[in-house]
Amino acid sequence: MRYYRRGNPKLRTPHSITLNPIVSENNFPKMNRIHFIFFFLVMVVSSGRSYAAPGQHQKEPIRVLILSGSNNHEWKKTTPLLNRIFDEANLFSTRVTDKPDTLTYVDLKKFDLVVSNANTWPDNNRRLSRSWEADFLKYVSEGGGTLFFHAGASSFYGWDEYRKMGIGRWGKETFHNAPIVASLYGLDQKHPITKGLKGFQIMDEIWEKTELFAGAKAIGSLKATNAKDGHPIDEPAIWVNQTGKGRSFFTILGHDERALLNSGLRTLLVRAAQWCAGKTVTFKPPVEMSMIQNPGKPQYSWLESDTTFTLLNHKEIVWQFNYRDRFQRPYFHPLTVNNTLITCVSPPDHPWHLGMWFCWKYINHLNYWEYLNENRSAKTGYKSEGSTEIMNSKIVKNPDFTCDIRLNINYHPLKGETVMTEERSYHVSAPDKDGNYFIDEDHLFKILADSVVLDRTPPTIRGGRIQGGYAGISIRFNQDFTAPVFKSSGDMAQCKKCDWQYYGFTSMTGKKVGIKIEQDPKFRSSTSSWYIINDPLIPFYYFSPAVIFDSPVVLKKGANWRLKYRIQMIEGELK
Repeated sequence: MRYYRRGNPKLRTPHSITLNPIVSENNFPKMNRIHFIFFFLVMVVSSGRSYAAPGQHQKEPIRVLILSGSNNHEWKKTTPLLNRIFDEANLFSTRVTDKPDTLTYVDLKKFDLVVSNANTWPDNNRRLSRSWEADFLKYVSEGGGTLFFHAGASSFYGWDEYRKMGIGRWGKETFHNAPIVASLYGLDQKHPITKGLKGFQIMDEIWEKTELFAGAKAIGSLKATNAKDGHPIDEPAIWVNQTGKGRSFFTILGHDERALLNSGLRTLLVRAAQWCAGKTVTFKPPVEMSMIQNPGKPQYSWLESDTTFTLLNHKEIVWQFNYRDRFQRPYFHPLTVNNTLITCVSPPDHPWHLGMWFCWKYINHLNYWEYLNENRSAKTGYKSEGSTEIMNSKIVKNPDFTCDIRLNINYHPLKGETVMTEERSYHVSAPDKDGNYFIDEDHLFKILADSVVLDRTPPTIRGGRIQGGYAGISIRFNQDFTAPVFKSSGDMAQCKKCDWQYYGFTSMTGKKVGIKIEQDPKFRSSTSSWYIINDPLIPFYYFSPAVIFDSPVVLKKGANWRLKYRIQMIEGELK
């Protein structure tokens, strides 16, 4: 079997590996052969949120084997996401097996760390062969690392050594209710995994009275309120232990995709993986989770590359404009306020959602919004049916740290003539004394074709939620956020045509942040209506003054159309 390691470019040479099967009467359910899963690398370029951040490369990657294929949770969804977490850290080469019962000592020794997303629950008394158990214990005792999360250690209840490695499992008194927002606190500042980390909030399924190995050390706790009867929850949530030379980690967190998308949990898992593998913990946390904060007085500076333009404060990103990069359209990400990240880029559910961006859905019946099925990854490149092509760009840096960006854009089919042009400008203010700032957008469209139809998927209501109707300026919010708040210039129940709307949240560190979009009344469309998605389960937070929500717009050759907006990034309650 041939596969490619991920991470350091010099390691991207083919290798072969054979994992010999073990014949056992008590094996896991029949599964596919061991396989290496390639996933697209999504570079989340942000302050502390880039899982491929500078300075975090290693000469040799940590070799990780993920156990999968059998779990009473949705492993088919969480294993790919887990693989992506390690991939984006740029510290690991990762393999996945859906048949862990076939592993031998020789197989295990090819890896520095085993991560369990598999269990035998509810068949808790199941055991594998004696040789399998001896091989696994030998691997760990000699220094192999093991990392378990949520139900990943709920296996082999009659095997005492596995309980010591796994630390925590579902017990006779263990229970949980629906997922709730919990606050992590008391992170051990002496342990390498949690040193320098502040507590954070996460929506997750919280186990109470987890059955624990008595000798394990807790390095973090959580507080929450039970959603069913309101009783307070205050329990340890993160543990470490050692078996021989092998280090192990366990957390009750990580029930589903929603939890694994949380930046705090992702940071813990990556840092725990480094520690369990016997390496120095070097992975930098998101700046908002770091105990080390910027001095009070701002020190702004510019950072520029061929595809990005960035305002920094003490070397941390305030905002970043991206253009001519692999996503094939201009966008702002990250947008932050006082080190709190507001936007997200290319999430798994919609890889074409790019922080704050402007994009048409259909132009003359071609899709400019979504990427083609065969072109929506870093490996294949990102392409839509229609091209939003930047022809010219000019960026003016002002001494007061305001900025003006001008773009000339052509819209055309991938292999066709230009049907519409755009003169786009952004004026970005300097942050005020509270760290808040705004972006003024001006879009002037000129029609070259005989006729241009700007259209959208007709809006419908499915499952109680509006779908379709979107196009134009859009914002996709940070997936760590909770507790959404809406405000507008009018009654929220009747505000489809309001001049402005505000969408605010509580960040994972408890700060109140949000974005307000204002439409210029002189340069707006009569067909626009506010489009909001508020789905905390994915999580999916999105809003837009959808410019053609009510109906398509048809423009004839020679026509001009102008749209203007102000977007404000705000910390604290909207005044």
